[in-house]
Amino acid sequence: MRSPLLRAAWDRYGAALQHRDFRWVWLGSLSGQSAYWALIVARGVLVLEMTGSSALVGITTFAAMAPRFLMPPLAGYVADRFDRRTVLAAGYTLQLGHAVALTALAFSDALTVWHVIVLSFLNGSFRAFQMTATQTLIPNLVPRERWLNAIALNQMSLQGARLFGPGLIAPALIHVGPSAAFLASTAFYAIGIACIFAVRTRSTGELTRGDKVGASLWAAVRYAWSDARLRALFVLIALHCAMTMSFESMLPVLARDVLGDTEGGATYLMMGVGAGALVGVIGIAGVRSAAARGRLLLITGAVSGAAMLLVAMAGSIPGMLLGMAAMGCAQAAFMATGQAMVQSLAPDGMRGRLTGLNQVNVGGTMAAVNLANGFAADAFGAPSVLWALGMGFVVVVAASLALGVLRGVYRGAVAVPARAG
Repeated sequence: MRSPLLRAAWDRYGAALQHRDFRWVWLGSLSGQSAYWALIVARGVLVLEMTGSSALVGITTFAAMAPRFLMPPLAGYVADRFDRRTVLAAGYTLQLGHAVALTALAFSDALTVWHVIVLSFLNGSFRAFQMTATQTLIPNLVPRERWLNAIALNQMSLQGARLFGPGLIAPALIHVGPSAAFLASTAFYAIGIACIFAVRTRSTGELTRGDKVGASLWAAVRYAWSDARLRALFVLIALHCAMTMSFESMLPVLARDVLGDTEGGATYLMMGVGAGALVGVIGIAGVRSAAARGRLLLITGAVSGAAMLLVAMAGSIPGMLLGMAAMGCAQAAFMATGQAMVQSLAPDGMRGRLTGLNQVNVGGTMAAVNLANGFAADAFGAPSVLWALGMGFVVVVAASLALGVLRGVYRGAVAVPARAG
């Protein structure tokens, strides 16, 4: 880069991408997460078309997210026991196999709602290993001083995939149908595998042959509970995921009832979230001050809830897209900042298990609330549910200021990077 300004921006915002293996993991994550979010939309549209029931869309979304109640602790144990790159490659390979089966059933007209639900559960199970291994491996790919940048960029791949995945399958979904969208998702997983196989770094945690799963996981639980900052962050992140990020099961019915366009509307709404998320994570990727990160956690938490009110009140595509983009921006920035704080407080030898516990905290919560929201949208309407949850989280953020440990976090008490061990 010849321009000093461009070089400075690249050094600040793309620092982690200067490391070869991180680039491959990042590209693989972007491809795999794009496949996942494309499937969330395509499966929801298909189930709504087949049944007309938002509740069944909620069940399908819950099936994809429910494994994050169960699998991440095991995935974290595996990531601390075995080579993390191998665990990650295995997760992508299983994802590809699931996508091939889903696509084959769809094109053969043999796909039923129950097939979709079972395959959604497998999709979520394999993704739990993929995400846990990715987050555990990343600190081994870049120097300690670039951890926050790497974690923010990984969040960009996760959140930006909400734009790229649905966007890339939109023509196939609208003009051909869910079968073609499933085929496109299969291609995304294949690309992800190719990227992970290019990674050279090998790393494991502190576990060795003979370490029992239960005892190892219990040690991680005790560690997380004993650290007041970790404990407070886990609770705040869980409430954020429950009240602001569990809306996917409502998108098809929201698009149908408010916008009158199930296929295109649901796709565009998810893309709005992804577009906003890209802005959010790019913005925080260059933040270096611990105090600034703390303030961002507070502000983006409040905006996450407030943005849901914009969506609830909007009655047009432009208004909803604006609200969805605001949601995505705030949610992605909040999650990237919170996840970086959790990673900085985790020793490397225990990082897989602590990451697994946090995955339960994040994904398990979203799974349960997405299920409830599918039924609630049928009973009360999606806008009303969005309004109640958004206002509720604004209250939670305001109340969190009364807790000394969180006030300290907001003031910069969690430094990134921190010493591991």
